[in-house]
Amino acid sequence: MILAHSHYAGQLNLPDMFTRLLLSISLTGLAPATFYRERVRNPHYDGLPVDFMAHAITELGLHARSGIETYHVVNPHDDGISMDTFVDWMAADGQKISRIADYADWLDRITTALKALPEHQRQRTSLPLLSSMQKPERGHALVPASRFQEAVRQRGLGDNGEIPHLSAALIAKYLRDLAVTSMLPESL
Repeated sequence: MILAHSHYAGQLNLPDMFTRLLLSISLTGLAPATFYRERVRNPHYDGLPVDFMAHAITELGLHARSGIETYHVVNPHDDGISMDTFVDWMAADGQKISRIADYADWLDRITTALKALPEHQRQRTSLPLLSSMQKPERGHALVPASRFQEAVRQRGLGDNGEIPHLSAALIAKYLRDLAVTSMLPESL
């Protein structure tokens, strides 16, 4: 999952599923109590900011010796940072968000709220993607990225040779970027 640039304002992918979901939650103020099935102990979101990914891919490609090398360019941290964490960060950043205990109830309520939005906002929301969100996520196993981690470490990329963790600052930047692109009112 390629996430927005971590520094440049307005640099996000508006039709992206992740961006649409953050926009939808922000506009409606609705989120499920959890995006995951109760059996998921430590959910994880494996996205990385595009600026880190592009820099890492470029550097690793420039220093390839010979043959083909495969890297799983993902966030491999088993840190429990997930969609639920992002919603918590949004709330901590001042977003007014109601957490809905029952996932199906949340889905019904957000669908209704999204349909009531003005067309220019509605067309950028998760509304056309809600059919793929009919049930909470199962979570997923972390993709093995030890080769990518080691290459990042060897080249001294990222945060002192480490793949960056996702942060509240990145999610806050997403919300500012959505305001800059006029998708979110500045007052949210």
